[in-house]
Amino acid sequence: MMLRAHHLICLLGFRGLGYSPEFLQDMIKIVFKLLSCPETLIEVISEPDDICTPCPFLKDGGCREEGPQSEEMVKKRDRAVMMRLGLVSGDKVTWSAVEQRIRSSISRRDLEQICQDCQWLPLGYCVAGLERLRE
Repeated sequence: MMLRAHHLICLLGFRGLGYSPEFLQDMIKIVFKLLSCPETLIEVISEPDDICTPCPFLKDGGCREEGPQSEEMVKKRDRAVMMRLGLVSGDKVTWSAVEQRIRSSISRRDLEQICQDCQWLPLGYCVAGLERLRE
């Protein structure tokens, strides 16, 4: 499974909402796979991934949710997450190892900084997911 680095955080806060029915259905499958098999191997990347494939904002090989600058904004989030987790694009790790790295390396303050321009941050789902992970 290939996942953008910032999606590793998004997955923690997933609450069954999404951009389209197709996106939502695919995201549910990915979340179920990771929860039911935490040893699933993930290739961490900083480009459109398995979550992006059905997204209606994926155009011309990148995110266009906020216009042409969106992909660079998303890549910035990816780089920030990789830096905090000690990963580089192309690294392969299990979901359980990702959770362990997030638990020890990402704080609520980090999320507020990394995800400051994300529409989902104000909903509090990712912060709640991070807190659940730390329990």
